[in-house]
Amino acid sequence: MTQYRYQLERYRGRSTRHVCPQCGRKNVFTRYIDTENNNTYINDNVGKCNRLDKCGYHYTPHQYFTDNPWKRETKCSHVLYHRDRERENRERPHTPPPPKRASAGLPRRVLDATMSENCAYLAWLESRYGSERALHIADEYYVGGIADRAVFWQVDGEGCIRTGKIMAYDEHTGKRLKGEGTVDWVHAVMRREGSLPEDWELVQCMYGEHLLSRYPDKVVALAEGAKTAHIGAILMPNMVWVAVDSMMALSTDMLRPLKGRRVILFPDEGKGYEVWTSKIEAIASEVGFQYHVSSFMEGREKGADIADLVGNEPRA
Repeated sequence: MTQYRYQLERYRGRSTRHVCPQCGRKNVFTRYIDTENNNTYINDNVGKCNRLDKCGYHYTPHQYFTDNPWKRETKCSHVLYHRDRERENRERPHTPPPPKRASAGLPRRVLDATMSENCAYLAWLESRYGSERALHIADEYYVGGIADRAVFWQVDGEGCIRTGKIMAYDEHTGKRLKGEGTVDWVHAVMRREGSLPEDWELVQCMYGEHLLSRYPDKVVALAEGAKTAHIGAILMPNMVWVAVDSMMALSTDMLRPLKGRRVILFPDEGKGYEVWTSKIEAIASEVGFQYHVSSFMEGREKGADIADLVGNEPRA
């Protein structure tokens, strides 16, 4: 029988069953463990809810490492972090951990070097919406290029460059290419090249966060992915569009810059609406913003986002 590295933890009492990150029920969530790393948990939200009919939450190791590819490179620090956090939770169960702080930002020259490069994604955006709109999006969101792949830079409200997500797209369809090597991160490339300190740590911010101060009076539209934010900004420019990179990335620390704002959340089709609806009330209450979760994508094609709905529209 094949022995997989990542496995659901075997039941050894109530301590091995946890609170489900989606439905919030206690003692129903089974986490995945890393059998090659002393059976440590991969992440608190990587696992499966036992309430298959009423919840159905299942976030697999493959999905987690696809969403967070840099985690593969920091296995030891990742394990130590979770051991320390679990020990702190046992000692101080009612004290929330302080917000994580990012290491010093990446050099501006690294971002600037990608601004002069073409990429298939911007070529598609231009063919669909015209040069003026494509250039506006590239300028507003710092969309760069590396070897024909798009770079979506995360720049926070203070202008600190957190990282850039490198993604491959089809020039003709605008669809993301999938497979080995189609997704990477600038900080991960720099680490492999030895141009980042070993103790450098990424803390992600919202994609487009730097635009919040530029448009202080606009309603904030919150999407899952960068492409959805771009299309939303083209079609609904009355709002300032930001993104959190993945459905499971919605968190209090990520959304702190939304304090005092009016926010409309646009989750992709699928579990996004349910997950975000269950999480956002507590986050909004702690941070302090008004919100509405849009059901616009509910009932659409499986896995679709706003960009998919308008993908076949003629050039503007």
